[in-house]
Amino acid sequence: MIKIDCYLPSPILNKGVLFPESLGRYKNFPNHGERRNAGLLKEYNLHIIFAGKGVIVHDGKEIELTPGMGFLFGKHTTQQYRTKPEDPWDARWIHFDGQYVDSLLQGRSIHEPYLFSLHRPERLKPLMEEMLQLAQAYRHDYDVRISSLLYEVLLEIAHHSHQIFGTSPGGTVQERIRHTAEYIRMHCRDMLDLKTMAATSGYSSFHFSRLFHQIMGSTPAQYLLQCRITLAKHLLVSTALTVKQISLETGFHQSSYFIKRFREHTGITPEQFRQLRRMG
Repeated sequence: MIKIDCYLPSPILNKGVLFPESLGRYKNFPNHGERRNAGLLKEYNLHIIFAGKGVIVHDGKEIELTPGMGFLFGKHTTQQYRTKPEDPWDARWIHFDGQYVDSLLQGRSIHEPYLFSLHRPERLKPLMEEMLQLAQAYRHDYDVRISSLLYEVLLEIAHHSHQIFGTSPGGTVQERIRHTAEYIRMHCRDMLDLKTMAATSGYSSFHFSRLFHQIMGSTPAQYLLQCRITLAKHLLVSTALTVKQISLETGFHQSSYFIKRFREHTGITPEQFRQLRRMG
């Protein structure tokens, strides 16, 4: 039987850095289980099962978890889960917080727990083991390594897992927002307003703006501008179009406004960008 709980002080790093508040491991511990009301846990809650079985309760349904699966709860959410006494899990867990977590995880756990199956769970075990060993022998000069290990764990989940429960009609929240982001990129030449972009996602304008910022890390307007600037860079280097023509081709319609926004974004004018890139 293994029961490990480690609590860490705030790191001596930049404010908002990704860092665990606590972490641990439960193995062959048949009584392990939690039932938290909304608002009780202020951090994200990640569990990954490496052996045995357990159950998470969501919307009155019990979902069985087996090795290679895990769950992620957002902050301040209602949480209920437990091991199966007849086959107790070997679960490693992390309570953590940091800036841009929702963007890093592409919106997972914003509205409901993210229940997932890992494509390559063997990659996470040594990362979480090292993090736990550093926490048990904690010193402040371990802060950078602990933060980087947590970042690597979350990237693995973001890019190498798939949802096993809770997919909403039309795809998960992050899938719908990413689909809309791709639509914006492909149609950035057009006159796109917030209402049009929101309609593509199926959400209200207010809800869409909030979700887009959480998942993509920028507002819809900022993302549209970024797409237009990227297209303008391509046209400046690959065509002989004038700056005025490129401003029209990229949805700006006024060359003076295009030049202003391009300079704000890159630090140089469109013509200077063209000359520098053609020389290089």
